[in-house]
Amino acid sequence: MADFIVLATADWDHPLWTNKQHTALSLAEAGHRVLYVESLGIRPPRVGSADRTRIVRRLRRLLQLPRHRRERLWVWSPPVLPGGHSGTALKLNRQFLQGGLELACRWLGFSNPILWTYNPLTTLYLDPESFAGSVYHCVDRIQDQPGMPVARIEANEQALSRAVDVVFATSPQLQISHKHSNHHTLLFGNVADHSHFSRARLGDDNGPLLCPERLQALPRPRLLFMGAIDAYKLDLALLLQLAQRHHEWTFVLIGPVGECDPSTDVAALKACPNVELVGSVAYGELPGWLAHADLALLPLQLNGYTRHMFPMKFFEYLSSGLPVVATAIPALDAHGDVAWLCPPETTMFEQSIQAALAGDGPSLQQRLERAATQTYKARTASMLAYLDRVGLLAEAQRNQSDPLGIEPSLLQRLGLLVRGLGSRVLVAISHRLMRAGHPRAAVKVLQGLAKSRWGDCLLKGGLVLPLVRCGEYRQARLVMEQLWHGYGHVGELKQLLFRRGNRPSERYEQVLLFEELVTSTVLPLYALNYCQVVLAHRCVDVKDEARMRQSALAIAAMASALEQDPGTLLCLRSNRRNRSKLLVSCYATLLRLQLGLQQFDDLAVLGRRCLDWAERLDLEAIDADTSYRLTRNILRVLLINVLEAWTQRDSALMQRTARVIERLHHHCHRGLFDQQSAQENHRGFADAVLERVQRLEHAQLQGQPVVAAEEALPSLMLLMLKSERELASEAIRQERLNHVLPLFRPYLAGVPL
Repeated sequence: MADFIVLATADWDHPLWTNKQHTALSLAEAGHRVLYVESLGIRPPRVGSADRTRIVRRLRRLLQLPRHRRERLWVWSPPVLPGGHSGTALKLNRQFLQGGLELACRWLGFSNPILWTYNPLTTLYLDPESFAGSVYHCVDRIQDQPGMPVARIEANEQALSRAVDVVFATSPQLQISHKHSNHHTLLFGNVADHSHFSRARLGDDNGPLLCPERLQALPRPRLLFMGAIDAYKLDLALLLQLAQRHHEWTFVLIGPVGECDPSTDVAALKACPNVELVGSVAYGELPGWLAHADLALLPLQLNGYTRHMFPMKFFEYLSSGLPVVATAIPALDAHGDVAWLCPPETTMFEQSIQAALAGDGPSLQQRLERAATQTYKARTASMLAYLDRVGLLAEAQRNQSDPLGIEPSLLQRLGLLVRGLGSRVLVAISHRLMRAGHPRAAVKVLQGLAKSRWGDCLLKGGLVLPLVRCGEYRQARLVMEQLWHGYGHVGELKQLLFRRGNRPSERYEQVLLFEELVTSTVLPLYALNYCQVVLAHRCVDVKDEARMRQSALAIAAMASALEQDPGTLLCLRSNRRNRSKLLVSCYATLLRLQLGLQQFDDLAVLGRRCLDWAERLDLEAIDADTSYRLTRNILRVLLINVLEAWTQRDSALMQRTARVIERLHHHCHRGLFDQQSAQENHRGFADAVLERVQRLEHAQLQGQPVVAAEEALPSLMLLMLKSERELASEAIRQERLNHVLPLFRPYLAGVPL
């Protein structure tokens, strides 16, 4: 089983339960451990008793560790400053949240959790990559609610969507908007606690549910709405007109008024004798109200917010057995066969209500059959199945330990808090010394405590980079192995792999560092594979032929294993853990090694291997983001075949390779990659490659080899090792050519340069 941190936008005990609480509960019921983190606050605090009460309650819980609320489920109130989204307040909130989460996870024994967030501002506080996996469950366009900081939410939500592994969206419009940023965006509409709301028609162990006292005196038919009564989404004008035109109908409105929109005015509705504003009702009592109603209402406006929403109450209504009359918003289009859906217009609502009360429309059986398929248990199982499919659950299930079985005392809480804060302070001091040019002093600050029984994940992790700066590569590897074995943590290793500024400045020192890392038998395989790739490139840089030959053997063996693995052609893992991307990285690394070693027979074989594999590769069957990011390297290796086809006058090989290059070029220019965040210009590179390959192909077919070869052939050789940007300036291009062309001597015969 995995551990989950659910970063919510609602407190656990809020009277209106939504996706956050239900999803956390269903994850726990599925056997996983869950830490529910209450709202960090998205909007600035309002002047009023509701926000004051929340702030006071949060302050009281400042030093509380997670509270056990259900089996395998804990709730934690993070000690954050209200409205602290910028400047010093943001820095403090970031430290409070990160330090508090570390403390909470240590207490519960969560060593490798998955982040499941509902907060669009998550990246202000946390790095999704620091978790075993990450999910953004997007349930609303929060920025369309009144009083929200729209620009801040828009920018941070896009960053979050790009950063997480998976996005789950509750409406088609939300899925469309996030698909541009994350291709692992799946539609999972809102569902209901079917068994809970089925009590409205089935009753409980004591028989049918009793009619609430307040409802008994109200005449029938009773038209019921339950949920937050807010003017920005509920069509209050429509409700008022219906109430005024039909005194024989009783409108029962359950829920708080102005929960998110303080401007909500219900004075006119209160003045209607056939309208009953009940206020908040406990979640457990709602089935009793539904049991004694005649019809369920969902009168929504049509605006930016409602076009992106999927109302939870829709399936709650259906589970109760009531006929439903609702505004036809996009998310409900697929369920028009089990409810009366109409535009927010008085006459249309009026006619639909009359027909539903008369028993026309979808039958009770149809409504119940649909509701029975839309449950939290079923939806969560499907979501978890997808996380398992892309490999997140397997990563998170490493090195789990049992939570403490006793309630902590105040003294223990304070001790853990001081210990966690102390670790952070020591790491900050150590890294400041390291940046000031005193790495050995930085090591001494942490080394003693990191080796003692007080040594935690933070202290050990903080020790890695100072050890690397000191050249203590074996010790750095041993610490990273302890971090992986004990905590499932590889953050420092990722920094060395993917952030070049954290590596030693000298290339030969980098060779020694990664040569040490690849000897590990403990660190995760995907990371060790990339260590081998980085080592190979550094060996080429320092022109160490013996090490280059060793690297070539290791990379070739890695490539062969990936080619034989059928999962490589179907891999949905994200970029750095995607087997297709790793195989292409192996091919590109072998290209540099074999050119450096002048192994042209092996180079020709490599080109054919890559071509055979590229022809089998269905770019739609692997992770979409990865299919874009691998474009540059696979094009580089395919160019080996272009050079071979040109020098050997093999027009069939030229045409075969050109067709694959055209397919890759078309793929990376698809509209779904318009907002792609990759740093490299894959499209520009593909344009440069395709233009020159087509020129050579045409020249070969027309029998004009010399004219085309004078410019296109050297440019392709340069593109195999450099970027298209280095072709922009003629002076830089010529300088690069002077370094690169000598590596391609067998392909230059007869080419005037």
